[in-house]
Amino acid sequence: MPTNMRPYIQKILGRFENPYLKDDVERVGRQPLRKLSAGDRLIKPLLGTLEYGLPHVNLVKGIAAAMHFRSDEDPQAQELAALITEKGPQAALAQISGLDANSDVVAEAVNAYNATK
Repeated sequence: MPTNMRPYIQKILGRFENPYLKDDVERVGRQPLRKLSAGDRLIKPLLGTLEYGLPHVNLVKGIAAAMHFRSDEDPQAQELAALITEKGPQAALAQISGLDANSDVVAEAVNAYNATK
């Protein structure tokens, strides 16, 4: 891990220890289509790991978790669930993220998705 990332990591870990900051699952998971899009918080860093040959197992787990997010209050979660039901996780992820459906990383994400059902 680059040393310039250590202060940021410590700051984020400190936030999790703060009992006054509440980050419930609904807030963290909402808008999964946006979070799985090419330029957002899961796929963009994943592309960086692929470009630089870095490990990405935890990003893949995060992608799988986002694919599992369900909420009656979130239209994007409902749309994602319908897309996965209609097309399957591989095609759905490729459509949302812009990743190649036949790529190794999509296969990794689908395997992680299936492993957490």
